[in-house]
Amino acid sequence: MGEYYRDAAHLYEIYGYFMDKVMTDPKIGPKLARAGIIIKFIYTDPDTEITIDLRNKPEKEGYFGSFYLGPTDIKEDVWSKQSADHSHRFWHGLENPIAAVTRGKVKQGGKITAMLKLLPVVRPMFQYFPIILKELGYENLIVTKK
Repeated sequence: MGEYYRDAAHLYEIYGYFMDKVMTDPKIGPKLARAGIIIKFIYTDPDTEITIDLRNKPEKEGYFGSFYLGPTDIKEDVWSKQSADHSHRFWHGLENPIAAVTRGKVKQGGKITAMLKLLPVVRPMFQYFPIILKELGYENLIVTKK
């Protein structure tokens, strides 16, 4: 296992809560939805998948997109594979996504340019991640710059 997550259920608990927050946020949600793509995140340590559907009508009322915790048959437009620990640090604003790809920490495929356009949109989400960790009682998982 990695540094931050005990197992897949632990990661899904945290990321599910995080996705609920951002997919219903009136400032971030509409900007995400405008991307009109489906993104699959494949994580290692623990091995998990999260698919975010920003193309089709959201399944839940009040959401700007749908997300699926675990494998799904929905075909993604773009995928990103990385360790769960790297993703955890990314959502704290501590990882440079371009540098991570060039160094091989993150592998991507599909419509990568579409995902790159989302970078300015996701930056405000960095403020949410430590907040949701605190709300869930996981203050010990909050990462700060060294």
